[in-house]
Amino acid sequence: MGRTILALLVGGFLALSSLASAEPEVRVDYEYYEIRGETAEALRQAMNVQGVVWKDGNTYDAFTSWNVSWTFERRLGREGCTIESVRSVVKVTQRFPKWKDRSYAPKDLQQKWNAYMKALKEHEDGHKDIAVGAAREIEAFLVDLAPSPSCEDLTIRANASAMKILEKYKKREEAYDEATRFGETQGAVFP
Repeated sequence: MGRTILALLVGGFLALSSLASAEPEVRVDYEYYEIRGETAEALRQAMNVQGVVWKDGNTYDAFTSWNVSWTFERRLGREGCTIESVRSVVKVTQRFPKWKDRSYAPKDLQQKWNAYMKALKEHEDGHKDIAVGAAREIEAFLVDLAPSPSCEDLTIRANASAMKILEKYKKREEAYDEATRFGETQGAVFP
């Protein structure tokens, strides 16, 4: 049900901890848009009107956007310039509907909504997991990057390689939405 925007990176060099690479730092923010209704049809119509409009012109009930950034420490030695440590940060924003007057609706509708929201969250978390996978691969790749004669050359190669990894994960994310039909195969269908 959600599509993800791939935000670009920040590359560079910064003094970091002594670890070569670590688990990416993941920051997740949640946003909500309010909907009201006492029937499944009213809730569907509210989500169709207030959901997230994607660049393809479709409206989605939920949405995940993410940004992967990285920094690395370089060292110039006899072997050339090497990367000593890498740190990545994944910033994720997830937007969901929030049913404001649910207490007035029948219990069976509330239960159906709960199941839907659980499946919708699972689908959107799949987008988050793809972003974290991209950050992990970038860290692993950069730590193992062969030395360069100059630190400037190393920085250019490192950032270009990381961008290619991000592009690969952008395609992986598109395939995820196709395979799950935007969450339908995971139960993210309402009503």
